[in-house]
Amino acid sequence: MKITAFDLAQDESGNGLSLHRVEATPGFWTARVSQDIRIVLHKDGGHMLLAWVGHHDEAYRWAERRKLVPHERTGAMQLVEIVERTEERLVSAETLYDQAAPEPVAFHRPFANLSDDDLLNVGVPRDWLDAVRAADEASVDGLFDALPDEAAEALLDFATGGKLQDHVAVQASPGTDPFAHPDAQRRFRAVDGVEELKAALDAPFAQWAVFLHPAQRAPVTRAWNGPARVSGSAGTGKTIVALHRAVHLARRPEARVLLTTFSKPLAASLASKAALMTEALPDARARLTVRAIDQAAHDLYTKLFGQPSLAIAAQVRSAIQAAMEAGLGSGHSAPFLYEEWDELVDAWGLHDAQAYAAVPRIGRRTRLGPKQREAAWAVFAFVRDRLAARGVVTIADVYGRLARWAMDGGRLPFTHVVVDEAQDLSVAQARFLAAVGRVDSADALFFTGDLGQRIFHLPFSWAKLGLDVRGRAQLLKVCYRTSHQIRRAADRLLTPEIVDQDGIEESRRGTVSVFDGPDPTVALFDDTALEAQAVADWLRARLEEGVAASELVVLVRGQQQFDRGRAAVKAAAADVPVMTMHAAKGLEFRAVAVMALDEDVLPDPERLSDIGDMADLEAIQDAERHLLYVAATRARDHLMLSGVAPGCEFLDDVMA
Repeated sequence: MKITAFDLAQDESGNGLSLHRVEATPGFWTARVSQDIRIVLHKDGGHMLLAWVGHHDEAYRWAERRKLVPHERTGAMQLVEIVERTEERLVSAETLYDQAAPEPVAFHRPFANLSDDDLLNVGVPRDWLDAVRAADEASVDGLFDALPDEAAEALLDFATGGKLQDHVAVQASPGTDPFAHPDAQRRFRAVDGVEELKAALDAPFAQWAVFLHPAQRAPVTRAWNGPARVSGSAGTGKTIVALHRAVHLARRPEARVLLTTFSKPLAASLASKAALMTEALPDARARLTVRAIDQAAHDLYTKLFGQPSLAIAAQVRSAIQAAMEAGLGSGHSAPFLYEEWDELVDAWGLHDAQAYAAVPRIGRRTRLGPKQREAAWAVFAFVRDRLAARGVVTIADVYGRLARWAMDGGRLPFTHVVVDEAQDLSVAQARFLAAVGRVDSADALFFTGDLGQRIFHLPFSWAKLGLDVRGRAQLLKVCYRTSHQIRRAADRLLTPEIVDQDGIEESRRGTVSVFDGPDPTVALFDDTALEAQAVADWLRARLEEGVAASELVVLVRGQQQFDRGRAAVKAAAADVPVMTMHAAKGLEFRAVAVMALDEDVLPDPERLSDIGDMADLEAIQDAERHLLYVAATRARDHLMLSGVAPGCEFLDDVMA
């Protein structure tokens, strides 16, 4: 196929390629790749478009059903499917039900009242106006498959409660190249000459995987006047936006850019993608540093103050236990005190009882009276003294000292910081980044994330810490990674709208996936052995379909369920990784099996054991829902959810 493309680029006459005109549709031709494979191309003046590749007969059928025309309203070039050849796919629901039942069923026609202008403004081809208005609930899937992407996305959003006005397309000026329109650039890539064509065709898949959709370009290149945040459901391209924003900033001669995320594995993935994107930009590569955020803070702290000796969780738990054995903390359990330390005292950098009394308890739903706070603080003061005596600090202490240093005029090694997976920033990390934003340029800080995937920290107000993104928050609505069926099932785990502590709403309504796939499999079994065998069969089926073992994963809630995952992998005789849901955050796979979704596994019983009141229960339920959402949305094409009956209560929502 590459050789044929090169030959066509060098000689448009197609000598030796058996170039044949497709008589049914003007401008379309086919060129021979092999005895059976043909390239469909469109020739118009000095332009040649390589449009499709397939078997001989399929190639001709495809070309006979298409025409290449600029949209009359938007000016964007479109490959439009000819309506007359697709009517059989848009059979009305009434006709279908006439054949299946004695009484016809009336179906809602969601677009029946839309005017020609309404539809043309979002890119619907004129030939399709009547078909769109006639479409009912039973035929819209076929309709969306036939329409240009921008029109299908707008109509799907409208059908699910969104506003069509939010999708009005850019209208090109007269004389503008229709291939240069942002909507056309979704579909077409213009190349000048053989060398650029060769570079595009030779590019490794990893480079195509970091392709920036034209609809995502605006937040990447915009000169923001303060901290900015791009949000979106899982798979909407937030990480790609973060990568391109970092490289865009690194092109500036005076820039020193940090691209960061919450874990070392994800940072390594970002680093490899950034390296591909900057292969031809050595100066930009030199200005760009990619690190996990804790590693970046540790490196800076070491450079400024010497290497810190970091406290580990076991030391804190031991200090709490010692305090309780000394008679402190009356009325509180050790698990409660550790969570209070981790989520409030250490997170917020509290060093006295007054600060502890004043700190907002968002997410810590258990109410404490004055005497209860006093008893708890006695333990925390003991812990701080114990850690100081041993010469250790927490990672929150590291961020706190760096923030104070920056606020006092310290010169940071970065002019810009781009943070991926920002929904899981801690209070201490946010304070440090706010200090960075105060001392550098207005567009020093850029965040990407999804509130629906917050699983590591309690919510808090960014604005009160100095990270005010109100008015500079953008939402992505097109899911490129996850099939429509998987995304729709996963979205049922969350509320349609999630509002952060600063009142910024992220809505999942109107999010669309660009491809379809099989429905997720949800199965409950009588025992763990039957579950393991069923998951093994599912894994083998995926492998037989051509999914590589490295593109498969088995996820479980925690370490206690690892043996169940390993049993399934062993029975499948496959080298498939087993991971916790937390460890899989930020990763993606073609096929995902989420196991051990039992009634006594999710929500985690250990988290439920120290509930103070019903509000605490709601907070834990929400956090566990988010965790299952993260696990389910690691899947691109195939998803299996399994457990032992009666199963996790959240599965009822997935199957709704």
